[in-house]
Amino acid sequence: MVKQEQLEQTKLFGDLKSFEWQELLKITKERELVDGDIVFSEGDASTELYMLFKGEVEIQIRIAPQLAESTVYIVRPFDVFGEFAFVDPKPRSATSRCIKNSTLGIIERSDFEELIKQFPDIGLNFYKTLVCLLSERLRRMNTYLRETLVRSVGLEI
Repeated sequence: MVKQEQLEQTKLFGDLKSFEWQELLKITKERELVDGDIVFSEGDASTELYMLFKGEVEIQIRIAPQLAESTVYIVRPFDVFGEFAFVDPKPRSATSRCIKNSTLGIIERSDFEELIKQFPDIGLNFYKTLVCLLSERLRRMNTYLRETLVRSVGLEI
């Protein structure tokens, strides 16, 4: 069973009131995974948001059909993943695989949408925090791309 402290440590929901945490807990499911389990695959239709409470999960993308998948991110405890499909109904853009026995918290988009109709402050806190998280990830990717491109033309940063 998911505990409030676990959700708080993800820092995804900001400062909620006690009753709001309780409502959020009602729609949060827990799943145990073992090394090698696939959480989701690139191209899957999905609407779930994942929070890693314990273990490690890798995020992989296939750069080209003839190449193996490349790991682009390692999810560590209290990090969030799967957020694209949570807010956008397009297919998954990556594959997620458990690389250490893990415990996940999972929120289904439709459950969350119903919740924020009743408790809009939960949605406001969530989406403000999510925008910051996505901005941080985009900045990190921009830095990575810049460094990769500079190295590819033989320059030093």
